[in-house]
Amino acid sequence: MLALVVGGVVWWKSSRGGGSDAAPDLVAGQLTGSFPSEPSPAWSIDAGSLGGTSFLSPQGSEGRYGAPGGVTDGETLVTIVGDKFTSVGSAHRVVGVNTRTGANWKFDEVVSGCADTIVDHRIACVGDGEVHFLDTRNGAVLASVDAPSQSTEIAFNGEAAFMTQYAADDSVVFHKITESGTEWARRLTALPEPALGSGDSSQFTATDEVVASAGLRTLVVSADDGHQIIAGAGKGEIGRFGDGSLALETATVSGMAMSDQRVRVVGRDGAVSDLPGESAIVPSVATPGQRGRFLLDGLYVNREDGTSTWSTALTDIDRFGSRIVLADDREVVVFNRASGDYVALDPTSGEQLWTSSSGSTSTYSGHAVTDGERLVAPALDGGVTALDLVGGAPVWSLSADAIGNVPVAGSTEPRPVLTFAVGDRLITMTATTITGFAPTGPSAIVPGTTRGDDDAGGDEAEYVTPCGLPPVFTPQSFRTSAGGLGVTMKVTAKCPGGDVLYGPQTRITITDGTGIVASGNFDFRRAPVAVPSLDGAGEALTMELTYPPGSFFRLPDTLDTQGADTTGDSGRYLVDCDKGPAPGAPPKLTAPRSGTSASSTATGPSFPAGADVTASSVGALRLQADADRAFILANLNNRWVAQLSSKRPGLVAEGRTWTDPAILDEFLALRLRFNDVRLLWSDEWPVFSYRGWWVTVAAATFPGPVEANNWCRAQGFGPDNCFAKLVSTTAGPERSTVYWK
Repeated sequence: MLALVVGGVVWWKSSRGGGSDAAPDLVAGQLTGSFPSEPSPAWSIDAGSLGGTSFLSPQGSEGRYGAPGGVTDGETLVTIVGDKFTSVGSAHRVVGVNTRTGANWKFDEVVSGCADTIVDHRIACVGDGEVHFLDTRNGAVLASVDAPSQSTEIAFNGEAAFMTQYAADDSVVFHKITESGTEWARRLTALPEPALGSGDSSQFTATDEVVASAGLRTLVVSADDGHQIIAGAGKGEIGRFGDGSLALETATVSGMAMSDQRVRVVGRDGAVSDLPGESAIVPSVATPGQRGRFLLDGLYVNREDGTSTWSTALTDIDRFGSRIVLADDREVVVFNRASGDYVALDPTSGEQLWTSSSGSTSTYSGHAVTDGERLVAPALDGGVTALDLVGGAPVWSLSADAIGNVPVAGSTEPRPVLTFAVGDRLITMTATTITGFAPTGPSAIVPGTTRGDDDAGGDEAEYVTPCGLPPVFTPQSFRTSAGGLGVTMKVTAKCPGGDVLYGPQTRITITDGTGIVASGNFDFRRAPVAVPSLDGAGEALTMELTYPPGSFFRLPDTLDTQGADTTGDSGRYLVDCDKGPAPGAPPKLTAPRSGTSASSTATGPSFPAGADVTASSVGALRLQADADRAFILANLNNRWVAQLSSKRPGLVAEGRTWTDPAILDEFLALRLRFNDVRLLWSDEWPVFSYRGWWVTVAAATFPGPVEANNWCRAQGFGPDNCFAKLVSTTAGPERSTVYWK
């Protein structure tokens, strides 16, 4: 484990080619939308809702020690969900998350790891003796072929997957595997002495030309035919430049001594150049003028010839786990894991411009992204903070609670937090929660530049002004997450000058013909939203609204859209917006560009005057039972399940008198917690003795009542709140319920 801690593993990997929606003048790997103010969650996914306890890195050397992580291509985030370590158990599955909507898929085969790149919406994963080629957009299996035994690390270059196999005679076999099967296997023998250490820290990657493995040995072979290119003692590090070139650390070992330490740069054409030095740190995000430079033993050098304009090296930087999170023509921002500081340096002189102590010395720290004006990074308290790139001052922060960073029992240290830049979406990942945030400002700018007045479009900035009429909201899609009901809206203003949402009590209510779908109060004071006009030349604003429990009545499976986009022209939904009292002068906001999006989460329920909450609750319960009936008949009929609740209006239990709204809220809370629970109306099922009860059951089935009750125990329920129930259309109440003590 020590080697993993000091090995400086790069926890975030991006695919080649940058984001799918990146503007051509922006830099690959940066956010394409800006975050001038604290964002609200657009969606959130809990590991428990996907059948696991933790999100784990797809790279085998990281996930096996419980490290979180993911791979992204600017559209989808791929990770693994399962138990704490990928090396233990068989419950680990690949998960893909659409970072714009939060929609997700899960590949239902055991996996132990995936490649560190996504190419053309494809990724390669390995598990149970097979390599699976998956479509990252939907999780579809493109091919599954046999994999070499005892190998968990895998690389992918778009043409083929590559794996290594270590033999008892100290040889290493490289395998090239396509969707048709194994193309070749090449054995490397007479290898040099490995570096000292446990070998726990390693990296494995592939480009169009080469396959590189870095652990106690650094090995590079041709991706075409497997012939050996580099073999030496290694450090477990691979740095990837923006053009696909690689930087690797090698040495010669004799006894306890290391000599001939070199950084070997493998170009995108496969050519190798050597620079004397021990350690290499390649920028995660670099502008064109800095793409060929990196830190070599603390000096910022040109990779072509090793020259540097700096006179003094960074002597106090911890080369194990430190990173260059950003390199542009104005500053080079380095995270020093030894101190937990972010340090901005002049790229020409190395002079220190500013220092921020916002980070921590955790192995997982230093994982920051940028929108060109700010650095968004994990904070010492387990949350996330945004730092101004000009002076390093904090701009805003998100608490640990806001990103679902739940403390671990018995630990005083916050859980690790990762940030990802996926198109215009800021994504945070903790061990248990993935959260997506939409931009709160206009399009991002290139790091190192300054936003001008013409950045809003046109020769002069155009500003929106408050409109006396509320905006027009058109629902596009519905989804659920751990945070509640998420709704994607298209929003336009009714006034030619646009509109601005900036009040603390903005009620947004969605209804259909059966009653209220969702209704909540949104506070836009900290993140005001500029809304374009109906007659503007650009597109409508996309707004991601989240209604937490208590403020929504319906689930997507009872709504007509079924989670798919709709133009809203059918009139199925009505959206009523009351902007509430104005808190003084409106903020000065520029008109949003086409494609701009925003997000907000309701602070709590808020209903219009005269709203019949009880009628909406009754209608929602009825619709949910109707929607669930077909599923229950097909999957649960004549099977034992765990009954989680049975309630009727007027029941006095658990210290309260139950009402229809309370019954609905309990069902929705259980649905969010377990992802798949179902609702029954007792009158429609002969296994219930009493009429008029709403019954909630978990959708998992069991061979018998003992197993169902064991599940209740494992989930932490008491015997009065969860017990075995036989669901059947033919059996009677007798012997259909089994309690436990």
